[in-house]
Amino acid sequence: MTREEAKRELRPLKEMQKDIQAVEDEINRLMTVATKMTTNLDALPSGTPQNKIEEALIKIEEYRGRLTNLLLKSLEYRTRCLAKVELIHPASLRKILIYYYFQNFTLEKTAEELDRSYQWTHTMLQTALDKYSEVS
Repeated sequence: MTREEAKRELRPLKEMQKDIQAVEDEINRLMTVATKMTTNLDALPSGTPQNKIEEALIKIEEYRGRLTNLLLKSLEYRTRCLAKVELIHPASLRKILIYYYFQNFTLEKTAEELDRSYQWTHTMLQTALDKYSEVS
């Protein structure tokens, strides 16, 4: 496996996290909308349909199902990739991969967490990807 292939294998971790966050955000948005609608029910004229609340609750349940599927898929993929990362030595290289791919940190945030320069972190990420490609 090459470094580029290692990147392609690990990149879905970041993409899955973005998808999970987007679904969680949508659930929270729908919950806010539904909550606002229910608190305003007393102000509505009698006989006003509550279809919008029902629609929001149905959508929330659909998104929760989607979130569950995404989380299960992500967990399975993360477990497979993490098993390979655990074989990398030294631990500082593992830490860079975990921050960057598993915790979805930017390279700048990874450098900050490691109390290192951006350039050092970038170089070590490349080294870590080379090590990852060797264990795959």
